[in-house]
Amino acid sequence: MSTDAFGQKKDAFAVVQPKAPESSRDSSPQSESVPAALHAEHLPDHPAVETADPLKDDHARRVGVIRTRFASRLEASTARVDRAQSTWDEIHGEVNRQPRYSGPWFYMPFMILLAIAEVPINRLSFELFFRESPAIALVVSLLVGGVLVVLSHRLGVALGRFEYFSKQHGWGRETAQVVVVTFLIGALCYGLSVLRQGFLAAAVAPEIGFADAMNGGGAGAALMSLEPALNLEGWIFLFINLAVVLVGVLASYFCHDAHPDFQKADVERKRAEKEHAKLKAHVADAEAAEQRRYANQLRRRAS
Repeated sequence: MSTDAFGQKKDAFAVVQPKAPESSRDSSPQSESVPAALHAEHLPDHPAVETADPLKDDHARRVGVIRTRFASRLEASTARVDRAQSTWDEIHGEVNRQPRYSGPWFYMPFMILLAIAEVPINRLSFELFFRESPAIALVVSLLVGGVLVVLSHRLGVALGRFEYFSKQHGWGRETAQVVVVTFLIGALCYGLSVLRQGFLAAAVAPEIGFADAMNGGGAGAALMSLEPALNLEGWIFLFINLAVVLVGVLASYFCHDAHPDFQKADVERKRAEKEHAKLKAHVADAEAAEQRRYANQLRRRAS
């Protein structure tokens, strides 16, 4: 075989020789150094560190102090509102109506005025007993008027809550209470009428005379002349006293709720909500003041 033919076969063998696989080429030291170099050049990106703002930090600290200062009071106020609302809801679910009662600024002054109105009606009933001191007769008349008003209050409340307490304690006990209070009012008014009738009799008696009855031994005779039976003047005086008492009973009846705890629960609920709203307003005012201070500092720094 000639040299040229051998060379042609060698060249043909070189052409058809398969290429080396890529994995073998990648495993060479030169190929392994490339990713390492790239890895070394690609450093992780770090965000830029923000510069601390002393005004913002101070503002956040002040707001936190405000909220911490009011946190315990707000928590206690919220718990109080929740308790009051829960009690109110329970009673409302039982009676299925809104509470009915008058405010304290109407009922108490009205009953006090009613007790004072009893003074001129009953004062002359005690003049024969305290003839040497009209001031004492005036004070006793005021005390008697106060007793009548208290009894009127008690009777009105007992009548208004008769149904509720009858279910709780039985109707016999409540009926006995109403009868006893009514008897005390009637007996007191009747006794005042007898005394007033005796005073009028002493004032117009020709054999005693009003001056003698008020100043000396005629008082004993006047007291001995008291008659338990009422005449026309005595009945008129009794009806006047009973009319005043009836006004007090009606005021007590309509100014108190039929449920003994509904008025108290409603007053407590409104008071708790009012205090809670006032406390929240204090917190809002404090935070608003801090916001204004912070805005002023930002505006001053920007200028």
